[in-house]
Amino acid sequence: MTSMSSVELNYLVYRYLQESGFTHTAFAFGYEAGISKRPIDGNMVPPEALVKFVQNGVQYMEMEANLNNADIDVDEELSLLQPLDLIRKDVNELHKIIKDRKIKQKEAGVKELNRGNEGASMEDKDRKNMEKQDTERERGNDKDRVENDSKQLEKQHDDHIN
Repeated sequence: MTSMSSVELNYLVYRYLQESGFTHTAFAFGYEAGISKRPIDGNMVPPEALVKFVQNGVQYMEMEANLNNADIDVDEELSLLQPLDLIRKDVNELHKIIKDRKIKQKEAGVKELNRGNEGASMEDKDRKNMEKQDTERERGNDKDRVENDSKQLEKQHDDHIN
């Protein structure tokens, strides 16, 4: 593996400062780091190179933290970590964070499954109660219709007789 020299890193920081609009800071940093005296061809460095290197480094650290030789499951999703955790903690601590998350996810999955089963029975009970209420409401409506029809028939009968 090839490592990056401090000269190359300084150039990437210098370019980042320029690209981000920190022209004064870039000038001061470039002067102090002796960027103009270094044999780096700026045309060969792609735009946003420092940001891309940092992002790739973060992804690499996440992958490294997710790979636990004792617990490799190819089908599992990678657990994303917070950038500050990646900066402040070593790989062993990151392994522990991911392991704890996976345990919590499994526990939450079991609880959700149990809740889903309870919910299904509750849904069935709710559905049956609603059906029962609808039936009772329909019976009440039928009873009201029958009473109204009877009253109308009596009225018609009375009107006919008189």
